[in-house]
Amino acid sequence: MDGIPPERVVTDSWPALHGRPVLRRTVAVGLVLCVSVAAALVVRGVNSLTAGRVGRETDRDRAELLAGLHPSQHPGVGRSYVPVGAIYTHTPDGAPIAYLHYRVAGKDVGLGDFLRAYDLPAPGPAAPLPADLTAALGGDGPAEAPELLPDPEPTSTTAASPTPSLTPTADPAPPAPSGLQAADPDAEPDPDAEAGPAPDLDDDTPEPAPSVTLPPTPTPTPTPTPIPPSLTPTPAPPRTHPQTTRRIYVATIPGAAPGAADIYIRATG
Repeated sequence: MDGIPPERVVTDSWPALHGRPVLRRTVAVGLVLCVSVAAALVVRGVNSLTAGRVGRETDRDRAELLAGLHPSQHPGVGRSYVPVGAIYTHTPDGAPIAYLHYRVAGKDVGLGDFLRAYDLPAPGPAAPLPADLTAALGGDGPAEAPELLPDPEPTSTTAASPTPSLTPTADPAPPAPSGLQAADPDAEPDPDAEAGPAPDLDDDTPEPAPSVTLPPTPTPTPTPTPIPPSLTPTPAPPRTHPQTTRRIYVATIPGAAPGAADIYIRATG
Protein backbone atom coordinates (compact mmCIF):
# COMPACT_ATOMS: atom_id res chain seq x y z
CA MET A 1 0.00 0.00 0.00
CA ASP A 2 2.13 2.78 -1.37
CA GLY A 3 1.89 6.21 0.23
CA ILE A 4 0.13 5.03 3.42
CA PRO A 5 2.09 5.38 6.72
CA PRO A 6 2.67 2.16 8.73
CA GLU A 7 0.80 3.59 11.70
CA ARG A 8 -2.23 4.04 9.46
CA VAL A 9 -1.94 0.45 8.26
CA VAL A 10 -1.80 -0.95 11.84
CA THR A 11 -4.65 1.26 12.92
CA ASP A 12 -6.77 0.25 9.95
CA SER A 13 -6.11 -3.47 10.64
CA TRP A 14 -7.08 -3.11 14.31
CA PRO A 15 -10.02 -0.70 14.52
CA ALA A 16 -10.07 -0.78 18.33
CA LEU A 17 -6.73 1.09 18.39
CA HIS A 18 -8.00 4.08 16.46
CA GLY A 19 -7.05 7.23 18.32
CA ARG A 20 -5.51 5.34 21.30
CA PRO A 21 -1.70 5.60 21.03
CA VAL A 22 -1.05 4.47 24.60
CA LEU A 23 -2.95 1.26 24.07
CA ARG A 24 -1.07 0.63 20.85
CA ARG A 25 2.28 0.93 22.62
CA THR A 26 1.11 -1.34 25.44
CA VAL A 27 0.02 -4.01 22.98
CA ALA A 28 3.34 -3.79 21.11
CA VAL A 29 5.37 -4.13 24.31
CA GLY A 30 3.25 -7.08 25.40
CA LEU A 31 3.79 -8.85 22.11
CA VAL A 32 7.57 -8.37 22.38
CA LEU A 33 7.59 -9.74 25.93
CA CYS A 34 5.54 -12.77 24.92
CA VAL A 35 7.91 -13.58 22.06
CA SER A 36 10.95 -13.18 24.34
CA VAL A 37 9.50 -15.44 27.05
CA ALA A 38 8.54 -18.05 24.47
CA ALA A 39 12.06 -18.03 23.01
CA ALA A 40 13.62 -18.34 26.49
CA LEU A 41 11.39 -21.33 27.28
CA VAL A 42 12.36 -23.03 24.04
CA VAL A 43 16.07 -22.57 24.76
CA ARG A 44 15.64 -23.84 28.32
CA GLY A 45 13.76 -26.90 27.13
CA VAL A 46 16.44 -27.76 24.61
CA ASN A 47 19.14 -27.42 27.27
CA SER A 48 17.19 -29.63 29.66
CA LEU A 49 16.81 -32.35 27.05
CA THR A 50 20.47 -32.35 26.09
CA ALA A 51 21.90 -31.97 29.62
CA GLY A 52 23.65 -35.07 30.97
CA ARG A 53 24.02 -36.75 27.62
CA VAL A 54 27.40 -38.26 26.82
CA GLY A 55 29.00 -36.72 23.79
CA ARG A 56 30.03 -38.69 20.77
CA GLU A 57 32.82 -41.13 21.55
CA THR A 58 35.94 -40.36 19.57
CA ASP A 59 38.81 -42.58 18.49
CA ARG A 60 40.90 -41.08 21.27
CA ASP A 61 38.32 -42.17 23.84
CA ARG A 62 38.24 -45.67 22.38
CA ALA A 63 42.03 -45.87 22.41
CA GLU A 64 42.23 -44.71 26.03
CA LEU A 65 39.50 -47.16 27.07
CA LEU A 66 41.26 -50.05 25.37
CA ALA A 67 44.55 -49.12 27.06
CA GLY A 68 42.88 -48.67 30.45
CA LEU A 69 43.89 -44.98 30.71
CA HIS A 70 40.54 -43.26 30.20
CA PRO A 71 39.54 -40.76 32.93
CA SER A 72 36.34 -42.71 33.58
CA GLN A 73 38.43 -45.75 34.51
CA HIS A 74 40.28 -43.79 37.23
CA PRO A 75 37.59 -41.64 38.87
CA GLY A 76 39.37 -41.25 42.21
CA VAL A 77 42.56 -39.71 40.80
CA GLY A 78 41.13 -36.26 40.16
CA ARG A 79 43.43 -35.60 37.20
CA SER A 80 44.20 -37.16 33.86
CA TYR A 81 46.71 -36.87 31.02
CA VAL A 82 45.72 -36.10 27.43
CA PRO A 83 47.67 -37.99 24.77
CA VAL A 84 49.41 -35.99 22.08
CA GLY A 85 48.75 -38.82 19.66
CA ALA A 86 46.04 -41.48 19.64
CA ILE A 87 45.06 -43.95 16.94
CA TYR A 88 42.31 -46.55 17.19
CA THR A 89 41.98 -49.13 14.45
CA HIS A 90 41.53 -52.87 13.90
CA THR A 91 43.86 -55.66 12.92
CA PRO A 92 43.25 -57.73 9.75
CA ASP A 93 41.40 -60.33 11.83
CA GLY A 94 39.06 -57.68 13.27
CA ALA A 95 40.59 -57.27 16.75
CA PRO A 96 40.77 -53.67 18.07
CA ILE A 97 44.21 -52.13 18.51
CA ALA A 98 45.21 -48.73 19.94
CA TYR A 99 48.40 -46.66 19.76
CA LEU A 100 48.91 -43.85 22.27
CA HIS A 101 51.67 -41.30 22.78
CA TYR A 102 51.88 -39.23 25.98
CA ARG A 103 54.42 -36.53 26.75
CA VAL A 104 55.00 -35.32 30.30
CA ALA A 105 56.97 -32.14 30.92
CA GLY A 106 58.55 -33.13 34.22
CA LYS A 107 58.59 -31.67 37.73
CA ASP A 108 55.05 -31.82 39.19
CA VAL A 109 53.62 -33.54 36.11
CA GLY A 110 56.51 -35.84 35.42
CA LEU A 111 56.83 -39.53 34.82
CA GLY A 112 56.42 -40.42 38.49
CA ASP A 113 53.07 -38.64 38.73
CA PHE A 114 51.90 -40.32 35.52
CA LEU A 115 52.71 -43.76 36.90
CA ARG A 116 50.98 -43.00 40.20
CA ALA A 117 47.88 -41.57 38.52
CA TYR A 118 47.29 -44.72 36.51
CA ASP A 119 48.72 -47.20 39.06
CA LEU A 120 51.46 -48.40 36.72
CA PRO A 121 54.62 -50.31 37.67
CA ALA A 122 58.14 -48.95 37.38
CA PRO A 123 60.03 -49.20 34.09
CA GLY A 124 62.17 -52.25 33.54
CA PRO A 125 64.97 -53.05 31.11
CA ALA A 126 65.06 -51.59 27.61
CA ALA A 127 63.19 -53.39 24.86
CA PRO A 128 62.67 -52.62 21.16
CA LEU A 129 59.48 -50.84 20.25
CA PRO A 130 57.10 -52.75 17.96
CA ALA A 131 57.38 -51.66 14.35
CA ASP A 132 53.66 -50.98 14.00
CA LEU A 133 53.69 -48.73 17.09
CA THR A 134 56.53 -46.60 15.71
CA ALA A 135 54.90 -46.41 12.27
CA ALA A 136 51.46 -45.52 13.66
CA LEU A 137 52.86 -42.59 15.67
CA GLY A 138 54.71 -41.04 12.76
CA GLY A 139 58.01 -42.91 12.99
CA ASP A 140 59.58 -40.41 15.42
CA GLY A 141 59.81 -42.83 18.34
CA PRO A 142 63.07 -44.37 19.56
CA ALA A 143 64.24 -47.76 18.41
CA GLU A 144 64.12 -49.07 21.98
CA ALA A 145 63.06 -47.80 25.39
CA PRO A 146 62.56 -49.17 28.92
CA GLU A 147 59.36 -51.19 29.08
CA LEU A 148 57.07 -51.17 32.09
CA LEU A 149 57.17 -54.53 33.81
CA PRO A 150 53.81 -56.28 34.06
CA ASP A 151 52.31 -56.79 37.48
CA PRO A 152 53.17 -60.20 38.97
CA GLU A 153 50.40 -62.72 38.96
CA PRO A 154 49.04 -63.22 42.49
CA THR A 155 49.49 -66.80 43.66
CA SER A 156 46.58 -68.52 45.30
CA THR A 157 47.39 -69.56 48.88
CA THR A 158 43.98 -71.03 49.63
CA ALA A 159 44.38 -74.73 50.42
CA ALA A 160 41.68 -77.22 49.61
CA SER A 161 39.50 -78.07 52.57
CA PRO A 162 40.35 -81.51 53.99
CA THR A 163 37.94 -84.28 53.14
CA PRO A 164 36.12 -85.50 56.24
CA SER A 165 37.18 -89.05 57.14
CA LEU A 166 34.29 -91.42 57.40
CA THR A 167 35.60 -94.45 59.38
CA PRO A 168 33.14 -97.35 59.37
CA THR A 169 32.35 -98.77 62.82
CA ALA A 170 31.19 -102.32 63.43
CA ASP A 171 27.98 -102.89 65.31
CA PRO A 172 28.51 -104.54 68.72
CA ALA A 173 27.44 -108.15 69.09
CA PRO A 174 23.99 -108.61 70.66
CA PRO A 175 24.01 -109.81 74.26
CA ALA A 176 23.27 -113.42 75.02
CA PRO A 177 19.68 -114.24 76.04
CA SER A 178 18.88 -114.41 79.72
CA GLY A 179 19.56 -117.80 81.24
CA LEU A 180 21.98 -118.79 78.53
CA GLN A 181 25.73 -118.74 78.76
CA ALA A 182 27.72 -117.65 75.81
CA ALA A 183 30.44 -120.04 74.86
CA ASP A 184 34.03 -119.06 74.69
CA PRO A 185 35.42 -120.18 71.34
CA ASP A 186 38.96 -120.41 72.77
CA ALA A 187 38.03 -122.52 75.85
CA GLU A 188 38.52 -126.30 75.83
CA PRO A 189 35.37 -128.40 76.16
CA ASP A 190 34.68 -129.90 79.60
CA PRO A 191 33.62 -133.56 79.37
CA ASP A 192 31.89 -133.41 82.76
CA ALA A 193 29.93 -130.37 81.71
CA GLU A 194 28.88 -132.06 78.49
CA ALA A 195 27.77 -135.24 80.30
CA GLY A 196 25.80 -133.29 82.86
CA PRO A 197 25.17 -134.16 86.56
CA ALA A 198 24.28 -137.76 87.56
CA PRO A 199 20.56 -138.23 88.15
CA ASP A 200 19.53 -138.74 91.78
CA LEU A 201 16.72 -141.29 91.86
CA ASP A 202 15.92 -140.70 95.53
CA ASP A 203 15.48 -136.94 95.13
CA ASP A 204 11.96 -135.81 94.28
CA THR A 205 13.16 -132.44 92.95
CA PRO A 206 12.81 -132.00 89.20
CA GLU A 207 15.87 -132.31 87.11
CA PRO A 208 17.42 -129.03 86.09
CA ALA A 209 17.29 -128.18 82.45
CA PRO A 210 20.53 -128.87 80.67
CA SER A 211 22.56 -125.82 79.79
CA VAL A 212 22.60 -124.90 76.15
CA THR A 213 25.83 -123.67 74.65
CA LEU A 214 25.34 -121.02 71.96
CA PRO A 215 27.67 -120.94 69.04
CA PRO A 216 29.84 -117.83 68.79
CA THR A 217 28.10 -114.92 67.11
CA PRO A 218 29.89 -113.99 63.89
CA THR A 219 31.17 -110.44 63.81
CA PRO A 220 29.91 -108.61 60.74
CA THR A 221 32.59 -107.44 58.35
CA PRO A 222 32.60 -103.62 58.20
CA THR A 223 31.72 -102.31 54.78
CA PRO A 224 33.40 -99.01 53.83
CA THR A 225 30.88 -96.28 53.18
CA PRO A 226 31.48 -94.47 49.89
CA ILE A 227 32.26 -90.77 50.17
CA PRO A 228 29.48 -88.62 48.71
CA PRO A 229 30.53 -86.62 45.65
CA SER A 230 29.69 -83.37 47.47
CA LEU A 231 32.49 -83.99 50.01
CA THR A 232 35.16 -84.48 47.35
CA PRO A 233 37.23 -81.25 47.01
CA THR A 234 36.84 -79.67 43.60
CA PRO A 235 40.06 -78.26 42.13
CA ALA A 236 40.04 -74.52 41.51
CA PRO A 237 39.65 -73.51 37.86
CA PRO A 238 42.81 -72.27 36.15
CA ARG A 239 43.42 -68.54 36.27
CA THR A 240 42.53 -66.89 32.99
CA HIS A 241 44.38 -63.87 31.70
CA PRO A 242 42.52 -60.83 30.44
CA GLN A 243 42.00 -60.47 26.73
CA THR A 244 43.55 -57.01 26.55
CA THR A 245 47.32 -56.95 26.07
CA ARG A 246 49.08 -53.67 26.85
CA ARG A 247 52.74 -52.78 26.38
CA ILE A 248 54.09 -49.45 27.64
CA TYR A 249 57.48 -47.95 26.83
CA VAL A 250 59.07 -44.92 28.51
CA ALA A 251 61.77 -42.80 26.88
CA THR A 252 63.30 -39.87 28.75
CA ILE A 253 63.70 -36.57 26.88
CA PRO A 254 67.37 -35.51 26.77
CA GLY A 255 68.02 -31.97 27.99
CA ALA A 256 64.53 -31.55 29.45
CA ALA A 257 63.47 -31.15 33.07
CA PRO A 258 63.81 -34.11 35.42
CA GLY A 259 60.87 -36.46 34.98
CA ALA A 260 60.13 -35.40 31.40
CA ALA A 261 59.47 -38.41 29.19
CA ASP A 262 57.68 -39.73 26.14
CA ILE A 263 55.35 -42.63 26.81
CA TYR A 264 54.40 -45.00 23.99
CA ILE A 265 51.57 -47.49 24.45
CA ARG A 266 50.33 -50.34 22.30
CA ALA A 267 47.13 -52.07 23.41
CA THR A 268 45.23 -54.87 21.71
CA GLY A 269 41.88 -56.35 22.61
